[in-house]
Amino acid sequence: MAPTQTEQQVSGAGSSRKLLKALLCFTEDRPTWTVADLSERLDLSVTSTYRYVALLREVGLLEASSGNGYRVTDLVMSLAAACEAARPPIIEIAMPIMTRIRDEIDETVLVARRGGRAAYCVDRVESRRPVRLQFDKGQAMSLHRGSMSRVLLASMSRPERAAVVAAIGDEIDAGLAAQITDEALDIVHRDGWTESFEEIDEGIWGTAAAIVSHGSTVASIGTAAPIFRTDAARRARIVSLVREAASEISSALDGSGSS
Repeated sequence: MAPTQTEQQVSGAGSSRKLLKALLCFTEDRPTWTVADLSERLDLSVTSTYRYVALLREVGLLEASSGNGYRVTDLVMSLAAACEAARPPIIEIAMPIMTRIRDEIDETVLVARRGGRAAYCVDRVESRRPVRLQFDKGQAMSLHRGSMSRVLLASMSRPERAAVVAAIGDEIDAGLAAQITDEALDIVHRDGWTESFEEIDEGIWGTAAAIVSHGSTVASIGTAAPIFRTDAARRARIVSLVREAASEISSALDGSGSS
């Protein structure tokens, strides 16, 4: 996950924040880092970066790798396990419902959750068509583009939304800006669903609905399809299926006693 934050920054925690940002640089795409590369990425002196790496090694989160690099240790697996243990059983509940929708419309169906200033694909059931939406588990999506992300952005408070929009800055064109005003997002949050036209990829339409547990949006479920095979009647049917699925998953989550 990218080292991002939507909440107000904690005062007096600058060094701790830099330490955590250093750790969060280690990802599946970039599993090893040298001190020099970390220093450049974080805009820190080499001396400061060495100190942060030494602290992370001291507590067992980093270890030396080949080529003067460093990598995370197996200790981080306990953090991942704690994350999974604390989450509501969304995928366990959602997977048969996602599969049912996929079987009816033969388009890829996804569930996404928010983390920081991004949405992440939690799981998906892929279409069997040769031309289809392709997302990997864990793949990040910007919060300001696409129906699945916008449902999650809409669930945030206005100050949190403002922080996200401010961080994105020049990436927002006029068309997208109109979609993420507070007024537009309030409507999405009220209705619990939205749709998008060519916001991420040219020629692609998408729709998503909020999965809600105990009054709070915890995820979004959605799908996308090429516009050339998705006329107005088919879009309306897919929207109905996705909204019904979100409602079914939400009811099951509340019934499971998840928080």
